[in-house]
Amino acid sequence: MAARRVKVVGGAAAAAVVVAALAGFGVVRLDTAASSRARSAAPSTPSRTVPTPVGSIAVPSPTPEPETSIAPVLAQAGPPAASDPGEIATRVASAGQVKGARISAAVMSAQTGKLLYNHDADTALIPASVTKLLTTSAALKLLGPQHRFRTSVVDASTTRHGKKINQVDLVGGGDPYLTVTRKQAVEPGQASLEALATSTAKQLKADDLTRVRLGYDASLFRGPAWNPTWPSNYTTVVTRTTALWANEGRLYGSEGPRQSDPAESAADDFAALLRKRGIKITSIEPAKAPATADELAGIDSLPLSTIVEKLLMASDNDAAEVIARQVAVADGKPGTITDAVNSIKKVLSMLGAWAPGTRIYDGSGLSRDGRIPAQTLVKVLRLGIAGDQPALAPVFTGLPVAGVEGSLHYRFDESRAEVGRGLVRAKTGTLTGVHSLAGYSYTRDGELLIFAFVVNGARNDYSAVVWLDRAAAAVASCGCTS
Repeated sequence: MAARRVKVVGGAAAAAVVVAALAGFGVVRLDTAASSRARSAAPSTPSRTVPTPVGSIAVPSPTPEPETSIAPVLAQAGPPAASDPGEIATRVASAGQVKGARISAAVMSAQTGKLLYNHDADTALIPASVTKLLTTSAALKLLGPQHRFRTSVVDASTTRHGKKINQVDLVGGGDPYLTVTRKQAVEPGQASLEALATSTAKQLKADDLTRVRLGYDASLFRGPAWNPTWPSNYTTVVTRTTALWANEGRLYGSEGPRQSDPAESAADDFAALLRKRGIKITSIEPAKAPATADELAGIDSLPLSTIVEKLLMASDNDAAEVIARQVAVADGKPGTITDAVNSIKKVLSMLGAWAPGTRIYDGSGLSRDGRIPAQTLVKVLRLGIAGDQPALAPVFTGLPVAGVEGSLHYRFDESRAEVGRGLVRAKTGTLTGVHSLAGYSYTRDGELLIFAFVVNGARNDYSAVVWLDRAAAAVASCGCTS
């Protein structure tokens, strides 16, 4: 096959941050194109009792595109209103108590970084899905919000005994939202195997080739695909992590059976799409693409900013694990689970957000071995607001609105929490006996407050959820200036 220049499919310009003022209490909502549409909630973690479980592609570099700072959005005409810590404590206390629970809680001023409320804020508890805030922040810092992950097809032809063996390799670049068909690609610019197959078939026919072998390469991520701290019954809520999959390796939806070998399934789907376009596939085998192979066709993922917002909105375990591995790869590591958690810690420590006692074992928060204090969570959230880390803004803008969208769509419906609907934006976390909520809201006095509440061991799971909603709503409705 003749060498060809790289062919890009779906490389749309990155979405800009859109700012809209919402009525009521001076709330400002920040959205990108991906999060401005209401998205349905997807369960993030299992609710059943879980026992406590005892050759690579080139490393991506940060995409050098301009970043949009949200600092002007948060700028105020005068000095920010200063909330009184005593008043905030009174408001949080009004949420009631959670019987039998351990709680780590913190409320921080976004403008000053001052901790205004502290209830064991330095106590590290099981965090569940708020872990995703750490994962996505580290990824945005290393790669930048405009970075895209590329799935490619390369010429892997060889000559044996003087005979040309025509082969193309499908190379996974770790796109968490690659789909099989164009119809399944619901986001503008979302990549699909169908689009890649169309481009590949066109190129092969231009080279007078209609019969090839197909290899598939998922070697970007190394090490175990299944996290050893996850029990086996998590197979219905998370897919084995790989750099090559389509539809996140799911058979039916966010919960349910998963593909046993997502990379092989993606290759099978790609072969079927090529056959429909007149290319005969003689064999399908795992492969390691030659480092110097010419690219025949390629397709780029959504920008990382959109991926992060989509991931946080639905609390997507599968995407979070892929992005965690991408943090390791961007950090120059092989992309194992251990590399991922170490690189996340390295980045957030450098940013001053990794408080003592913090430890994680995955990117999604499914592991019950992880421990995160509320202090770490508010520090991480503030990174996207302070102005000196504008690349992290999608973590701030990607959080669901209470009672409106994503994992908070059906929350804040209890009478004492209803005031938070439309005002609070936050990331949820749920495991058996573990409930957490971390996010932000403007108060009635116009001060932007960041909060994190982590509850472990409540006697009643529902009461823990209600308390979280009440506590967050109390912060949002606070007229707490001194």
